Amino acid sequence: MSQPPELLACFLMPMLMELRCLSPIDDIGHSSESRMQAQSTMYTSDPTHQLICLTAFSTGHSLLSTTQVFIISTRIFFDLDGMAAATPIPWQHWGPSNTRVFHYWHNFQIHINGNRVLQAFPVDTRAEKWEPVLHLMDFSPLAVTNRRGLGRVVKKPSTTYITDSNDEFGEYLTTSLPYVEVVFSDRKFDSDDSELQDIWIDRDRIYTLNADTERIWFGGSPLFQAGSTGKLEVIDV
Repeated sequence: MSQPPELLACFLMPMLMELRCLSPIDDIGHSSESRMQAQSTMYTSDPTHQLICLTAFSTGHSLLSTTQVFIISTRIFFDLDGMAAATPIPWQHWGPSNTRVFHYWHNFQIHINGNRVLQAFPVDTRAEKWEPVLHLMDFSPLAVTNRRGLGRVVKKPSTTYITDSNDEFGEYLTTSLPYVEVVFSDRKFDSDDSELQDIWIDRDRIYTLNADTERIWFGGSPLFQAGSTGKLEVIDV
């Protein structure tokens, strides 16, 4: 460190929330250099458009808790000329165009790497059984060029209702950070004998950790759980 740390800017969130930052992991190295070069031509991460993922949990008067997810593009931090560090920047001036907000009323999994977000949640949240499906979202400006006809381009602003940690105060937020989404609808992870425990993504692959459950059956119905076996799956993207 050649000089003392210096505050460059301060960005305000829309309301008082107990936020947590989801830390990404580094890419998992591959033994074949030629394979790495081939894969890099398929997916190019833009260093000036990385992502920060902030999550906020809220628990209201009901027993159900919800999660709010803020996907923030770091491009806002590369243009700080003329900003006064001592003057906080209101959400309305920076948030709507540089973020995309999601609100989940059910269990979900999420992981980020570079400018891509991997999420697992049900396509039909009204179904009695929770069967998560993988949703891959690419927030890079190059995503439309690299999509190769896959997925859907989301440019239309979305409005999401968010609340504080006690679910006492809330407001509607409209955000418009564009992205390309690919839904792996043919791969549902949870069943009577399997449960999705975690997900990861690096530059080339998706990793899922599943628990295969062994059950004792009696009269066509599961009597009790005998044990479980972990299973790590690797998916090329």
